[in-house]
Amino acid sequence: MNAARNGLIDYGRFVAALGFVWFQAQAPGYRVAYIALPFFLVLLSMPSSASLGTRARRFLQPFVTWSVIFGLLQIALARKQGEPPFSWWEPYMLLTGTWIHLWILPFAFLAGLLAPWFRHPLASLGAAWLAALLMVINGTPAVVPFGQWSFGVIPVLVGIAFFSWGWRLAVITLLGSWLILYLGRPSSDNFVILAGTALALVCLSYRLPASAVSDWCARLSVWIYLVNPLVIIAGQSLRITWFELGLFSLVGSVIVAQVIETTIQTSRKGKLEF
Repeated sequence: MNAARNGLIDYGRFVAALGFVWFQAQAPGYRVAYIALPFFLVLLSMPSSASLGTRARRFLQPFVTWSVIFGLLQIALARKQGEPPFSWWEPYMLLTGTWIHLWILPFAFLAGLLAPWFRHPLASLGAAWLAALLMVINGTPAVVPFGQWSFGVIPVLVGIAFFSWGWRLAVITLLGSWLILYLGRPSSDNFVILAGTALALVCLSYRLPASAVSDWCARLSVWIYLVNPLVIIAGQSLRITWFELGLFSLVGSVIVAQVIETTIQTSRKGKLEF
């Protein structure tokens, strides 16, 4: 087990993935669960020595794979509704994927490429405050995926500030950005960004030892995030709604994620034995 790994972050990822599922299912209290997204976004700024090719395999390969999977689902849904098989296609899906939650993968790839340019304390703080000011002046971009990307900019820059210079600069960056948004563009998203980003900073500031359980949580959190729309659609097809749909989606997403994880691990062992 990696001694440098923070088990608290792994547990946080798992809880955040479940929170995102709850939000996607539009279950009671889903707006509170939305703080899971900025929590994830802060972690995108974690320092990494991975090469460009490794980053591409980590983010862009699953982006393409899951875009194909959800593209097939879109075709099936279109045919079921008696519409042309590609009536759902929009050009912006080249950046978001064929299901909107996949936008985070190319965004994460881009954030990793640009992060080294913002590691100076004035760069990360200034860029976050400038981004908040531009959103106040111009509003959130209506064009997909730039609206989603604008939501992610401040958490990512706060994460860069934390990993480069510690929690003090991160807190100043976050509070300054939030104050600009709060005074200039009142929105419920402002509190979501504040709460989710602050929660990530708290988890990053404390440590728990890594364990097999925390490692399992970290691995499953990725699959839970990716597969949850499939489970939600399955629940809706069974006429499940409201709170019950949320519970069904949580349990179902964990089960499907575990099946995927087990399949991958079995496949890797088979290759090693061969």
